[in-house]
Amino acid sequence: MKIVWFRSLLLVAIFAMSANVMADLSQQQLDQFFDEGLVVIPNFFNKQEVTQAAASADRLYKQAQILAKDQTGKVMYKGTQIVIAKVGAENEVLRIVWAGAAEPQLLKLARQSKLLVPVGQILGSDKADQLNNQLHYKFPNGGDTLTWYQDIRNRKNFDPEWRDLNAKGSFILAIIAIDPLNVEKGTIYYVPKSHTRGDLSLDQINDPVELNKIAHIDEAVPLLLNPGDLVLWHPYLIHGSDPNQFATARRIFINGFSYPGANTKPYPGEGSAQSVDLR
Repeated sequence: MKIVWFRSLLLVAIFAMSANVMADLSQQQLDQFFDEGLVVIPNFFNKQEVTQAAASADRLYKQAQILAKDQTGKVMYKGTQIVIAKVGAENEVLRIVWAGAAEPQLLKLARQSKLLVPVGQILGSDKADQLNNQLHYKFPNGGDTLTWYQDIRNRKNFDPEWRDLNAKGSFILAIIAIDPLNVEKGTIYYVPKSHTRGDLSLDQINDPVELNKIAHIDEAVPLLLNPGDLVLWHPYLIHGSDPNQFATARRIFINGFSYPGANTKPYPGEGSAQSVDLR
């Protein structure tokens, strides 16, 4: 009996150690993040998790379409904020903010240790405030321009008291592909190493020549992801969202975590900006 009991404890310990190893970023991955501004982890979500995320995205989008028939702007639904804009003659769903309020499975998927542990490694903290749990949609013929920005502007524009407390951006985006992202079906373009140049206030530059001069957008490369792939993203990295002139839709699942104390203002959605344990 003692031998069986000991073997059981040993198996539990080995399983726990294996889980932690799988969750931890290697030193090479950490170096790549801080050198390039991002790191891609293939097959982060398994097929079942991708299917779950896609099903939640479909349910929320169907509800958003109902709301979009006669509404635009920021509409609340079961604690989730749905952002709707008029594009041409149609009302288009742009994003669904704090989607986990209406679809708790999305919040559960985002709070697995395999995601939270790498977030903690990059932030250098055992806790973080989760600001984002979002679904972003790009549908066929979704616009005709490529805009360039840094996510840090979203933090500062929303919260004027935002502070970079860890001197590394104090924020990280975890982007998980639900659909393929590539040059054939539409993707995101980013400028490698651009995060090292700080906040360039790109949202205040209207002249394309000046924008290219400052942002070096001619050096941008496409982000290539398969469903289930994860990219950990630095908040100062310069990137542009492809307008998606292709025949298929493109959905991504975004979670954002800030260093404790960096953010001071509540975010939209019931339960957003919660403190989470990254250990």
